Amino acid sequence: MILHSIVPLEQIFPSDGGLEYSYRKAHNSYIQGVKSAGRFTVSRLISTDPRLYLDPHYTPGAQMPPENRQ
Repeated sequence: MILHSIVPLEQIFPSDGGLEYSYRKAHNSYIQGVKSAGRFTVSRLISTDPRLYLDPHYTPGAQMPPENRQ
């Protein structure tokens, strides 16, 4: 079966993995990811700017340093 949908895979096939997603704001866009071991792993990019999708920093699986909150 092939499923063509704009709905995220997590909503169609929910898992009991217990992953808790968080969001970051960057360049008038949002980055969805998972915090683990002091790092932020990118899950998806939510943006209207097509150039950001070509940036390797925002590809799924990319590691980002933790946010510095003051």
